[in-house]
Amino acid sequence: MAEKNTKANLSALDSYVNRVYVIVVLLLPIFCLCASSSITIIHYMGLYPHVNEKLLWLFDLSDVFYLCVGIYLARTGFGEDGVVKPERIKLAKIVMIIILVIQWNGITYIWPFHDLWAYCVLFVLCEVFFFDVKFTGYTTFFIVLSMIASWFIQGEPLLPVQNDYYMTNMIYRVIGITLMLFSINVVTFFGGKFLVEELEKYANYDTLTHLLNRKSMDNYLKAAYRDANGKNVPFCLLMIDIDDFKSVNDTYGHDCGDEVLKTVAAAVSCAVKKQDNVFRWGGEEILVLLRANEIQAASAAERIRKEIEESPVNYRDEVTVNITVTIGVAPYVNGRTIQDMMDDADQKLYYGKKHGKNQVVVNFEG
Repeated sequence: MAEKNTKANLSALDSYVNRVYVIVVLLLPIFCLCASSSITIIHYMGLYPHVNEKLLWLFDLSDVFYLCVGIYLARTGFGEDGVVKPERIKLAKIVMIIILVIQWNGITYIWPFHDLWAYCVLFVLCEVFFFDVKFTGYTTFFIVLSMIASWFIQGEPLLPVQNDYYMTNMIYRVIGITLMLFSINVVTFFGGKFLVEELEKYANYDTLTHLLNRKSMDNYLKAAYRDANGKNVPFCLLMIDIDDFKSVNDTYGHDCGDEVLKTVAAAVSCAVKKQDNVFRWGGEEILVLLRANEIQAASAAERIRKEIEESPVNYRDEVTVNITVTIGVAPYVNGRTIQDMMDDADQKLYYGKKHGKNQVVVNFEG
């Protein structure tokens, strides 16, 4: 039951990567094994007698080994959260590049036919679904490089027939290879640009405010914490809460409340620097991770408070809603944990709400 719940909680991006990972690490070795075993079967049927049997069996055994590696990667690639481990994805990509290049050369020397180069497109296509331009690009480069080397090493059966149309066929072949592999890399690029980025947006961003969501927050906080301990890079947390937000919903409706949330989110996002991160903490609360010291953070918080106070929401040209926020500022100091900072920011926020609202609280007597 716990495993089912874990899978149900996966984001769209995690689910996509999980499926692609399993398909690539298993389907590609299976495809290779089917290709090599087909050559073996055809050879023993007497339809392909001229082949080095030792090389053929070595080719089959290597594909069995690839399949075992694929099964190992598939079985050990997932973390306790049900998502593929990043280091396993990286390892799988390296292994797949090696398999594809060796497989291509194996087929080239065991089953040499004119226009066999076209199969390199099928091999690279197996990888496209990762939508990793660097990954597909490396594979393309090494396969093309090995293919060109094959023309020089064993050119007679691989290059076009020597006749009046040899040069025409050679030009056609080079153009064909270039266009097809270029198309595959373009698909990879735009697939990553639009599909994966769109999935990532749903996975890591709040759909209403377009701020980073709570699920994505841990990685950013941990990175800031590591930099603070290892590189002495200061950071602070700002906990921002919209004053009297419930009364806005009760008086003008939830649609107006959504407009207020979006206005506040936009104001906060514009007020911080590019290296800072803004998260929707929950409800009407926003958490800001500032790479700044306490004095700079207090100044930024005051700037945010004033900007929001001076930016009323004009809802449907019918109602003007004045907005204010209260902000608690928690700086990092040695020995403090992230949870300590969150609690500190929350307590300061609560103190500010209790003592007048529309203010920034940096220090208070708890």
